[in-house]
Parts: sequence; structure tokens; C-alpha cells
Amino acid sequence: MRRICLLLMVAVPLPAAAQSLTILPGVRAELRPISPQVPTGQPVWIRFSIHNMNDDAVTLQVPGKELTIPSPEVGLPTSHVLSGNSPSGLTVTADSGRHWDEPLGYKSPDEAPLLLLAPHSTVGTTLNLRDYYPAFRGAGQFRITWQQYGGTVNTESVVVTIAPLKHVEINTDEGAMTIRLFYADAPNHVANFLDLAQSGFYTGKSFHRIEPGYLLQGGCPRGDGTGIRPDGKRVAAEFHGHAFRKGSVAMALLDDDPDSASCQFFIGNTRQKEWDGRYTIFGELVGEQSFETLERLMATPVDDQGRPTQPLIMRNTRVIDAPPDEVP
Repeated sequence: MRRICLLLMVAVPLPAAAQSLTILPGVRAELRPISPQVPTGQPVWIRFSIHNMNDDAVTLQVPGKELTIPSPEVGLPTSHVLSGNSPSGLTVTADSGRHWDEPLGYKSPDEAPLLLLAPHSTVGTTLNLRDYYPAFRGAGQFRITWQQYGGTVNTESVVVTIAPLKHVEINTDEGAMTIRLFYADAPNHVANFLDLAQSGFYTGKSFHRIEPGYLLQGGCPRGDGTGIRPDGKRVAAEFHGHAFRKGSVAMALLDDDPDSASCQFFIGNTRQKEWDGRYTIFGELVGEQSFETLERLMATPVDDQGRPTQPLIMRNTRVIDAPPDEVP
């Protein structure tokens, strides 16, 4: 089998992994959802981090709290996350405009430990906000804002969308293919793909490449394998235990760069052990119709560069509800 390079990308500046605003000199806070797309009823994991960018150690204390000895915890104490000014320091705002700033079942303590950060060090913790904010138990889009230490350390807010599990349906002239998404194993790839599918990005795009017997690749805005998302966003690798087999759906990459996923994806047509741990699988085809459509698309004649001799167009993509008994 010849060596396969699934995507050639041009260099595009990357957006920051998580935007932040620093008021206390040399101290930066970071707020990051483990996944921006969360299935209804699942945990809403958020990572809270404080970074000391200074050459000297920094001592942080929660205003209005009696000080105790430095925290023996390995990580950011919960009192440093939920004991701020609003009154908890953490505000959740729904797309309806409603907001909540008091966590359920959490009583802000009268005292909080000092937090000592060594030079150029980071401390953090990950909390399931569904345990503290009942709003996360229902569907919707929620903006999370974190302000700590008397407003001297702030972060830009982040948005989390909670919705029922979704499938993505790709409609072509040869039939439809339905993709079941691996929310738990590749949450950022799933969010990226859902964003593109819901926005209509793939409508009119083509499957521009076929490796007979091996794969079908598409989603390039240029139609030749060199294009990426218009905003330049890329997604870091999320390798897991799923094996590459017929119907596996993964993001195409720059050769030897596992963190270069953008918008192009490919669908496997056979078991390929050498792709395990090399490309992130974010979904799989489901249903007999999907595999029949894949077979018809794979049967299209190609030239010596693997380009189909006739256009294979994605007429549209639909984001549809998954079966109610499906596990993310």
C-alpha cells in the first residue's frame, strides 16, 4: 500500500487555545470546557487554572475570607473557584438572558487557605458544574464567566451548549450516510464537526479523493485537499481505543502533525491497523443505507491521483437527534 498523506495545509495563525485577560500583573486565569458540546444529562466538566508568569512566587488570597495556612491540596482549592464577588465568582448566563451566580449545595466558607504559586507555575482543578448549577440539567446554550480575587484576575467567558445527542446525515446523489458521533472519546472533534455541519459549511463541498478499497475523503473548501476552515481553527488529537474499520470517520491531517485537524474528513472502507493512534476517529457510519451509499461512492472511477472522474457532491448535511437509548 502506498504511503497516504491525507491533507496538505497552508500556514494560518491559530487563535489562542483559551482567551484570557490579566489585571493582576503576571497572573493569568484560564477557563476551559473539556467539551463545548455536552449531551443532555451528562457532566459539564470545566477546567479552572491560575498561571503565575512572574519570576517570583505569588501569594493569592480570597478577599473577605479569614486566612488559613497555605493549602495542602494538590490543585486549585474549590474555595478559590467559588468564593468570589458575584457572590460566588462564577456566573452562568443562559441564551434566554437568565443568569445564576450562587452554586447549589455549596456554602462559601468563612475562611480560605492562602495559595502559594512558585515562579512560572500553574495550579488548577476540574469541576462538574452540573453539580452546582441546576440550569445545566436542561438543554440550552450557556455562557460561563469567572472573576476571582476581587476582580484582579479575570478570564474571557466561555460558552457550553447542552443538547440531546446528535447524528450527522450527509446527503449525496448516491444516497445518504449517517454518522454516529463519539462525544465521550473525541469531544472537541465532535464539537468542531457539529459546528461545521450545523452552519451548512459542507453543503456543496465534494468528496475529492478516493483511495480504492481504503478511504473516501472530502470536506475541502477548495475541492483539492489543500483547504481548511475559513477561521483557521484546528483541533488537537484525541486518540482513544476505537479501531479503524469500515465506516470509521476521522479528520484528515497534515502529514506527521496529529494536531492539525480542521474541516476535511475521511471515511474508512476497511480495517487499517496502521491508522490506529495516528488519526482521531470522531464517529462511525450507522445503518445499512449508510454502508450501501459508501459502497456506491467508493465504486466511482478515479484518475491516477485518486480524484473521482465525476463530481461527488455533498448536497447537504443535517444534524438530527440520535436514538433515545444511545450512549454518548
